[in-house]
Amino acid sequence: MPILHIGIDDTDSKQGMCTTYVGAIAVARLKEKKVKLIGTPHLIRLNPNWIHKTRGNCSVSFKVKAKESQIPQIKNIVIETVEELAELQIKETTPGVAFYQGEKIPDELKTFSKKVVQEIVTIEQAENLANKIGAEVRKFRKGRGIIGALAAIGHPLEEDYTYELIAYRIEENRGTQRKINKKSVERLNEKTYPETFDNLDFESGDIQITPHTPCPILYGIRSESKNTAREAKKMVKEEEPVERTLLYKTNQATDEHLQSTTVEEINPYTSVIVKGEVSEKPETITGGHVFFSIKDETGEIRCAAFEPTGEFRDKIRKLKPGDKVRVYGGVKEKSEFPLTINLEKIDILDLKPEKKENNPICENCKINMKSAGKNKGYYCKKCGAKLPLGAGEEIEVDRELETKLYEVPPKARRHLTKPIIRMKKSEN
Repeated sequence: MPILHIGIDDTDSKQGMCTTYVGAIAVARLKEKKVKLIGTPHLIRLNPNWIHKTRGNCSVSFKVKAKESQIPQIKNIVIETVEELAELQIKETTPGVAFYQGEKIPDELKTFSKKVVQEIVTIEQAENLANKIGAEVRKFRKGRGIIGALAAIGHPLEEDYTYELIAYRIEENRGTQRKINKKSVERLNEKTYPETFDNLDFESGDIQITPHTPCPILYGIRSESKNTAREAKKMVKEEEPVERTLLYKTNQATDEHLQSTTVEEINPYTSVIVKGEVSEKPETITGGHVFFSIKDETGEIRCAAFEPTGEFRDKIRKLKPGDKVRVYGGVKEKSEFPLTINLEKIDILDLKPEKKENNPICENCKINMKSAGKNKGYYCKKCGAKLPLGAGEEIEVDRELETKLYEVPPKARRHLTKPIIRMKKSEN
């Protein structure tokens, strides 16, 4: 029996819905028709800097095995589900569905998927690829969603991946405050971290498994394995009904969006890793945002730690010109500002030593001498003895920073950003 790959994207808006929910309903309706689902559905996070994204910029895909005669009905069920649930009343919502029949995913489609996660891709490019590989696409309005739909099909999720088990709300509760027992999430975190992660914000203690939007999701548990996600789900005490759950395999928390580059090669709407030297000391502006600049042999660029990154900014404020760093973050273009890297992580590679001169001790009175003024040396308040500048002992100042990797807290973390705990695990 043939294998049919199905991709869906751009069904939500800032007012509601979620593409993962549309995928969950499509999967459920196909199962009702006794269609065999193969493997775990995929949730693929796309370029987080994409200007047309609604919230998390995710697409979904799944594959089924069916008789050739069933294929038209399967396609109709998926298309009708999107038509019914997508936020088509919102003009910015332009869904797309993609179908690809075949056991092996073409290399061109895998390459395309990577590009959609890291760069900007047009509808025309998606259509050209679909025609080339024999994929079928269905567009609603402009059909921008065909880009993500194809990318979701093409992503193999083989090298690095995680899982998310998502619980969905009943329709009448959507848009209201979510009701989850906080202590149950704290116990979940105690029992399963780091096999589950980003359950709580380590600064505020707030629950991070629940979104703050009017979408159908009640909560999502991010995990390293299917079994851990399912076991963790049993520990959550929901204080409102759950309509359904679905486990997705995903590229979340993998850093797949990041590309190593130089300052000169940075493009807007991408996410980068850049090694350089701090060239401008950090400055805090109104709103609590912190800005500084780094340079390499090709140029200079501004970096930012915005207010939601919390205590992470305290580390940034301690940087000084001459420090060697590696920065990780997304780049957006705003007409009134130069290109800026919105920091997700910073690796402090080397700290420029900072020294100060201790006031010398008076040989006669055995007490610390006082400064006579800027660049004027020292004097003894008791006997009046004087010493020139440089007479004191030079000592190194504690910079209150370590040469290590620092990250923003979970509340400010992008879906694709790999937490340090996962980076350490992959190194072992």
